[in-house]
Formats: sequence, structure tokens, C-alpha cells
Amino acid sequence: MSKPSQTQEIEVIMKEMLEIQQKSKAFTNLLTENELLHENQLVLLLQLKINGMMKITEIAEVFSVTPGAITSMVDKLEKLSLIQRVRELEDRRVVNIMLTHDGEVKVQEVFLKVPRDKLTSIAKVLKEVNTLMSTIF
Repeated sequence: MSKPSQTQEIEVIMKEMLEIQQKSKAFTNLLTENELLHENQLVLLLQLKINGMMKITEIAEVFSVTPGAITSMVDKLEKLSLIQRVRELEDRRVVNIMLTHDGEVKVQEVFLKVPRDKLTSIAKVLKEVNTLMSTIF
């Protein structure tokens, strides 16, 4: 059997990346199923879980949208008591966004929809992919 050409390897990579993207979306849809949360709202909660506190401008960069669009999303999540705005003591104009206790609980609840062994497998594979990608980029 002959070695695949560079073009064939590129096509395989593109195909696999697109499939991973589609499966990631399906995974997020599963997590938000029967929830009041939309996909981007869940992603924001996860970002806050990982980063602790974030400014609106930092969140806007993550989502590649305007700070105004993020303010709208933050307003909705704040009404659900999942996040809160916290002003910095040194400069009261600076507002950070962070999870509330209810937000922390919601993040945990959402992931309980997936069996633990599956979460463990997903985490292992994603770490391996990220490690490999880190050696390239």
C-alpha cells in the first residue's frame, strides 16, 4: 500500500477537523438540552469557571463579538442568577464578571448529563490532541 500524498493527508485533516467541530456542537447541544441556556451562554459559564473573573472586553475577544453583544448575554445570565458583576476596588469603572454559587452549581449539573466514563475519555483525548497541536503551533 502506498503512502498517502500530502494533499490526501490535508484532506483527511480537514475532514476530521470538521467532524470534530460538528461533534463538539452536538456535545454542547446535549449539555444545553432542556436548559434555559443557549450554547454561547454555556460557553461563557465555562470560560468563567476556567478563568475566575473576566472583563466584558476579554469575553468579547473570546467570542469575536462586540462588548455590547456580550453585555446583553451577561444581562440575561445575571437575571438567571448565574453570574454577577463585580467592580474593582481600585477603579470602580472596571467591571469583572464572575460565576455565582448558582452558576457554579449549574456548570456541574450540566456536565452530569454525560456519564463519567465518557467525560473521562473525552478529557483524555482532548488533552492528547491539545498536546500534539501545541508541538506544532
